[in-house]
Amino acid sequence: MTALHDREPIFAVATGDRAAAIAIIRISGEKVLPMLAAITSKRDKEWQARHFYLLKLQDHDDHLDTCLAVFFPAPHSYTGQDMVEIHCHGGTYIRQRICELLQSINIRPAAAGEFTKRAFLNGKLDLVNAEGISQLITADTESQWRAAKSLVSGSLQKQINALRHELIKALSLLNAAIDFPDERETQTLQVEAVETAVVTALAQIKRMLASYQHGRIAAKGLRLALVGKPNVGKSSLLNLLLAKQRAIVSPVAGTTRDYLEEDFLLAGRLFKIIDTAGLHATDNRIEQYGVAKAKELAQSCDLVCIVAAVDDDTFELPALELETSRVLKVINKIDLAPEVNLPTNYPSSEIAISCKTGAGIPLLYQQLIEKFDYHTHALKDKDSIISCERHYLALRNSAKSLELALEELRQHNHAECIAFELQHTVQELADIVGNVSNEDVLAEIFSKFCLGK
Repeated sequence: MTALHDREPIFAVATGDRAAAIAIIRISGEKVLPMLAAITSKRDKEWQARHFYLLKLQDHDDHLDTCLAVFFPAPHSYTGQDMVEIHCHGGTYIRQRICELLQSINIRPAAAGEFTKRAFLNGKLDLVNAEGISQLITADTESQWRAAKSLVSGSLQKQINALRHELIKALSLLNAAIDFPDERETQTLQVEAVETAVVTALAQIKRMLASYQHGRIAAKGLRLALVGKPNVGKSSLLNLLLAKQRAIVSPVAGTTRDYLEEDFLLAGRLFKIIDTAGLHATDNRIEQYGVAKAKELAQSCDLVCIVAAVDDDTFELPALELETSRVLKVINKIDLAPEVNLPTNYPSSEIAISCKTGAGIPLLYQQLIEKFDYHTHALKDKDSIISCERHYLALRNSAKSLELALEELRQHNHAECIAFELQHTVQELADIVGNVSNEDVLAEIFSKFCLGK
């Protein structure tokens, strides 16, 4: 049963805050037509489903606007409730006056994502669909769009529901073994069938988990940390990539003590670039914190660009324990040494650049694009992609429970213990597609939506 506060009429401007030729205001909830009768000349019995009407909006004797309106009756609407869309002129003042008018007849402003939350609560879509819609709205790149489409398509839900179905069957076999412990031969066959189901499900979940890093990068962008010793040009490189003066650049070593993070679009690919404090030994506690944070970010980012300077005779790069595949080495300031300013003078794993002249930057761009595309290419031909942290955590918990169940099975431990782990897995999988009863969890998910959706 939908809560009363999920049925009360709400409204939102679905077309954003900027002035435009047309604005769309969405209204959803119980008794919206009788309420709108107070501000229009149209009675509630006169509306037909999915027909556009020319409508005059009246604030007492003041004619606010002549607009178009369309009615979507429950349950055949986006939210599953009665819905009306008003297509009015898109000027800021008109929108504001219409919103005030709606509030005057007790239709309240919607919270972020409240329309989609109602659609979920009314069974119009599941939680994965809802999260996909949110990602579609905010997608700025092709990879983000493709990751969002994967969620909206329903392929992930089908795979999750198939896993749940097989594990529920395994649970029923276990329950039979618990209820009829004296039938030894049947019990042995049942336990073998349960083990087969667990092994199969665990393998599928591990394959899905393996797609998460690639899927997250496609959906959220590749996190790139700029690390190196002080005064090698990390902040200059950040400013050059962003084409704006984001970080303070100074010849004084240690200017950057904290980290800066900015989004950067390169050939339709989203990077989240992080400029870190210079790695060096220091007695200054604030600088020590910055150095520790830089090392922490280097460990957690998808790609680490280690920057050195050509005027450093040792060419010594900071000692960090990083996988080679996550490292891009950049030699900066080649304008100070013209005789070695060609990338071919360095090992192929290093790129020579000058933030001052722009030399070598096209090669750096090419390397960044290749690093990004490695992840998106890994997602090709996959039926479902894990790009959402909530899904990843639920699948990781499922895998842990199945591993425990498998260990219990192979050690011939109590069927009740195995059943407990399988039940936990089934619940985790159910939570992914929408069996979520915790209101705080739902509020967190839908708060990330824009208004009007």
